[in-house]
Amino acid sequence: MSGRDPFIKAYHDFRESIDLSKGGILPDLDNLVWYVLMGVPRVPADDDPSENALLAAIDQRILILKAVFVETNSRETDEFLDQGLQRYDLAARMAKTMLEGDAKQNTNSY
Repeated sequence: MSGRDPFIKAYHDFRESIDLSKGGILPDLDNLVWYVLMGVPRVPADDDPSENALLAAIDQRILILKAVFVETNSRETDEFLDQGLQRYDLAARMAKTMLEGDAKQNTNSY
C-alpha cells in the first residue's frame, strides 16, 4: 500500500466508505458544494501547502466523486449519468467561485 499513488488511495478509501448498492439517486447540488468545501473526501492536495492546493483539492474531490457516482450507477441510462456528472461539474465551479470570492474579500480587507 505504501507504493500506491496517493490519489488512487484516496479514491479507494472513499469508495470503501460508502454503500455502492444504493444507486439511482442524483446528487444534491447544494450538498455537493458543501461537501467539497468541507474536504469530503480527503485528497492528496489537502496536504499541499502551495497557493493552488485548495483549487486542486476541489478538482481531485470531484474526480473521485464522479468516478464513484458512475460506478454506483452503472446500470442507469447514459442520460441519467450525464445529468449527474453535470451536477458534479457545476458543484466544482460553484465551490471554486466561493473560494475565489473569499480570497478576494480577504485581500480587500487588509
